[in-house]
Amino acid sequence: MRIARIAASLCVALAVSQAPRAQEVTEDGLVRVPSTHKAGVYRAPGIPFNQFRSVVIAPIPVVFRKTWLREHYDYKEERIAQMQGELALAFREELESEFTEAGYKVVDRPGPGTLRIEPYVLNLNIVAPDASTVQRGHTYTRTGNSMKMVVELRDSSSAVIIGRIISYQQPQEYSIAQFASKVSNYGEARTAFSNTARYTREALNVAKVERED
Repeated sequence: MRIARIAASLCVALAVSQAPRAQEVTEDGLVRVPSTHKAGVYRAPGIPFNQFRSVVIAPIPVVFRKTWLREHYDYKEERIAQMQGELALAFREELESEFTEAGYKVVDRPGPGTLRIEPYVLNLNIVAPDASTVQRGHTYTRTGNSMKMVVELRDSSSAVIIGRIISYQQPQEYSIAQFASKVSNYGEARTAFSNTARYTREALNVAKVERED
């Protein structure tokens, strides 16, 4: 499956990013470039990024961690699909907002001068998905949610990959149990999506300036 292959290649990219003095080149030829954020930024050498004036955003897969699915085996497919849909929509909205603010036109179809944005949410682990759904109930947790976010950039005309941004939400460990709810779960995810969208926009800005210089 395509998502499985992508996940495997991303694991390789992450392994490379953890060795700062190594030759940081992914198997698909992307080279890591400096980033001021806690994110891995990779680009294809020699690509003029200033040629892109519009973006098309692909459907966003949301993949739960395998252990999460085993632990919540009683969840119906409809419930899981609803959660995935809500998170995918939130990620899309953050990306659209960032690209629109940056001056890109968000379009529905690929074409010349259009960058295809392929976002992914991987290894999603929501610690307390049912938090505070029971009337008068309260849920507290000592561990935060986690996930890996990836944004792949492709020339929409040729489908050639020219960039990748890898970001993540690490599970926080709290010394004092924190109140959790559906609202807080969604808010944490939204913040992570917003950060990743901003990293993507800033990486593109840097790439455009470097090529123009």
